[in-house]
This record gives sequence, C-alpha cells and structure tokens, in this order.
Amino acid sequence: MSKVEWTNKKGKKVMRYPVLYGKSRKQEKRDEAQARQAEHDKLTLEQKIANAVPGSKEHKRLTKGKA
Repeated sequence: MSKVEWTNKKGKKVMRYPVLYGKSRKQEKRDEAQARQAEHDKLTLEQKIANAVPGSKEHKRLTKGKA
C-alpha cells in the first residue's frame, strides 16, 4: 500500500496511508454491510439455500422454513 498526500486539521500537508480509522471506519463498514444485506434480501429462498454451507445453522434454518 502506498502513502498519499493528505491535509491534516491544521492545514499541513502530510503523507499517510489511505485508510479510515475510528468512527468513520465503523460507519464505512456499517454502510457496506447494509448494501450486502440488501443484495442478500433480493435472493429467493432457493438461491439462499444454494448459497448456504450445508450443515450450517443458516442452512438448517432455511431448509426447515421451506418444509
């Protein structure tokens, strides 16, 4: 990973890695999770069962709901 030029709060140009830390990183992860969940919600029950690992809790729950 390469460093990028960044301007800090005081207006000074500094070099740092292009990643987020703290609250902004948590918010980014939350947004990504919501997008992933929205895509998962669009799937049909059969597609969800096909994607689930056989023997997992999710697979058992989905197949139990289907019967």
